[in-house]
Amino acid sequence: MDILFAGPAGLFCDGVACLLQSLSASIKVRFIDALTETSLAGRTPEIMLIDGDWSHATKEAIAAVHRHADAVPVIVLLAAADRPRVDELVAAGVAGCVEKSARSEQLLGALRLVLAGGACWPRPSLDGIAGEPIRPTDAAPMPDAHVHLSRRQIEVLALLANGRSNKAIARELDVAEATVKAHLTTIYKVLNVRSRGQASAVALRMQKVLNEQSSKALDGLFPVGRLLTQMTRRHCAPGDILFEKGDPSDALYYVVRGTVRLVEIGIDLGPETLLGEIGLFSPEHRRTSTVVCVTGCDLLVVSAVDAIRLYYQEPEFAMYLIQLIAGRFEADKERRL
Repeated sequence: MDILFAGPAGLFCDGVACLLQSLSASIKVRFIDALTETSLAGRTPEIMLIDGDWSHATKEAIAAVHRHADAVPVIVLLAAADRPRVDELVAAGVAGCVEKSARSEQLLGALRLVLAGGACWPRPSLDGIAGEPIRPTDAAPMPDAHVHLSRRQIEVLALLANGRSNKAIARELDVAEATVKAHLTTIYKVLNVRSRGQASAVALRMQKVLNEQSSKALDGLFPVGRLLTQMTRRHCAPGDILFEKGDPSDALYYVVRGTVRLVEIGIDLGPETLLGEIGLFSPEHRRTSTVVCVTGCDLLVVSAVDAIRLYYQEPEFAMYLIQLIAGRFEADKERRL
């Protein structure tokens, strides 16, 4: 993971860099002490990390980042993520925000989530300042029950509400980014909003949007593999055991390539399969089956901490897991009859 960290030289930047590199050997951190088009020339990282309390971290400077490398997601570090500041960052196209009081695992999780096309915002900044209810003057307008948006506009709005960038929405819907921007212009006018933050707030109160988010997960269309692409990769040889029945459930596994077998029930599972979800949510957090690789397998491994974080931050992922667990319990019940 190649990170470009923009901020004043000193203990804070050095400390964050050392912290990130200690969390993962794949992380490389470079520094920059100015946010201008000239200073960004020749520097195209996978992700941009900005000290939001730095005087150079203005809306115009962040816009310069996007003009230089529009595909690079930006995460801002703030001492306090109050709602007006978060709204400003959302409007500027920032992909996420992490408070400086957060744990190191939260920062690493935010980086991975944003690289996967998601967004990460501190929960208090979404619900209100310091957990207090949002004042009416701060809230986005309530949606008109009779507002009319096309099916495609509802799809765009649902993805926007999940924190997807314009590029991520275009990729997921297989349309041009310019088409997404045109839809958003219409959506803003219809909803009478001025920013992505306001549009997201309105969207989360619209039944049509909630239905769209739920139906994707229920129809198995949620791109779980794409969400997990930045997680740890592992290659296993035929005969390798991923985990045994009764082991602690410390991770989820996603099969990218190959076939695995649930030994106790004799079932083989192939690519695009998620494993280990039942043990993750069971009371004792223990594996309920032994899983062995039948062929050589390429896997994505998601720690239990990251999986729980995604469960709370990605409603479609939560719905996907619930449906998956219910389906497997139902299949197990039928096998016992």
